[in-house]
Amino acid sequence: MMTAYDVVVAGGGPAGLQFARELGARTDYAVCLLEANPSLTDNDKSTGGTFEQVIDGFDVDESVVMGDSEHVVFEGPTARERLAIQNYVLDFPAFLDWLGEEAASNGVEIRTGERVTGPIVENGAVVGVETTDERVRGRLTVDATGETGVLTTELGMWNRERGQRGIGKEFEVSGTFDSDAMVFRFDHEVAPGGYAWVFPGDNRFKVGVCWVNDFHDRHAPDDRSIDAYLRSWLNRDDRWRVDEIHATHAGAVVSDNSINQRAADGLVAVGDAVSSINPLFGEGIRPGMESARMAADVAIEALGAGDCSRDRLAAYERRWNAEKGDEWRLQRIVGELLYDFDAGQQDAFVRSSGTFSQAGLDRLQRYELTLADLLRLYPARASDLSKLPRVARHLS
Repeated sequence: MMTAYDVVVAGGGPAGLQFARELGARTDYAVCLLEANPSLTDNDKSTGGTFEQVIDGFDVDESVVMGDSEHVVFEGPTARERLAIQNYVLDFPAFLDWLGEEAASNGVEIRTGERVTGPIVENGAVVGVETTDERVRGRLTVDATGETGVLTTELGMWNRERGQRGIGKEFEVSGTFDSDAMVFRFDHEVAPGGYAWVFPGDNRFKVGVCWVNDFHDRHAPDDRSIDAYLRSWLNRDDRWRVDEIHATHAGAVVSDNSINQRAADGLVAVGDAVSSINPLFGEGIRPGMESARMAADVAIEALGAGDCSRDRLAAYERRWNAEKGDEWRLQRIVGELLYDFDAGQQDAFVRSSGTFSQAGLDRLQRYELTLADLLRLYPARASDLSKLPRVARHLS
């Protein structure tokens, strides 16, 4: 069996749905989105923490926002700083459902329960996708399959083996939380080789732990699972009382400095299918949706010109690299050092964040930190010199 569209989007996360939403709202092209899960809301991989660039920049409906606050708290093992950064917590399944409804209302066909298994390639160009049941053709194909990179991996666009792997897990709970701020905790006793978080909502709050595997292996005192670390923190922190765990969200990530091939003949890749996660703090929703909008801008022009060659589509890749490139390379290095800090450096990092002006905090929240900002945040030690060969690879 074979069906055909102008555009085929593989994957129904924020990046894929936003791309479909853009095309549906701005064009009359026949767009089909294929999602492997039986429902869009079955995607449980994100924490839903985000900032104004997503809420305002993508006109997110307030009905899918669980809560918001005016401050972010950074914590180390003993240090604590309260930072004036507006933030939001999304009901992530409801957010995906809303994005899908927005796309469908503009004519996008959303097909759930359809797993994409690989690209259809003819004469060197991608002309659609294979699913477990059929072949779906398109003038343009979009890989939004997340960290598995179903299409980009097979096409050799992104070397996932060079990326770093990490995992995260959170519980969405009801009870009481003695804070009105989003909390990030850098503490190897709670999250060895990563960080922990608390995101407050109006009726529930989210508590989670994540780490980068390489640094977890160096700093974990034992072989407890991520579930065990999360439950331990949940049970021993006296700032909250948990009445019930309502949902569990978990996922893996493969990330690098995001400077990868994003276009091929007949295909663009968005979101984590080509590693769009921020390398410093690991946020994925915002950069994933930004990549979708950038790709949609170029795709609309390419479709209109009848030219979906890599030469034409690479304008998206160039724009991404120009906007993120050098800054994210530096942030990748600082991120690698951050998750390898000892306890004293974690506290020093937190205290340094508290010295930033409001303009500096705005740059931090936008991931537009200058080299001076990064040096100010980074608590250098002589022992860090031994790490230079390891981090130097991120400059290439």
